[in-house]
Amino acid sequence: MEVKVETTYGATKKFIAAGLESFNRRHMTRSPPKSFAITAKENGKVRGGLMAEGIGEWMLVSLLWVEDGFRRRGYGTSLLRKAEAEAKGRGAKGILVDTFSFQAPAFYKKQGYSAYGQVNDFPEAGMIWYRFRKTL
Repeated sequence: MEVKVETTYGATKKFIAAGLESFNRRHMTRSPPKSFAITAKENGKVRGGLMAEGIGEWMLVSLLWVEDGFRRRGYGTSLLRKAEAEAKGRGAKGILVDTFSFQAPAFYKKQGYSAYGQVNDFPEAGMIWYRFRKTL
């Protein structure tokens, strides 16, 4: 057996992700994962977006980003509300999201999410990684 570290791993990442997804689908037969993405545009240009992955009866927001000059203008709220509506329409019972202390914990709290876990000093000293959830 050969085991090695790869620093350029596009094809490897796809292979591993496909294998894990196939394995997971065999165990989550009631509601297979269904992913989606949402964009927020102004004048035809994308200014923010959200990516979510359906896992069983839950949605996991894997990415939510708004361009610097467009933050605090309702883009994040609009993206999150659209994702919640989409998730609910797909039968999800709740949404999960991770964020760091330097990102958006106050934003998620304001949107009705509650923290259910944290790791201190991650990704580095003085920072916190939070896990949030919201029941739909």
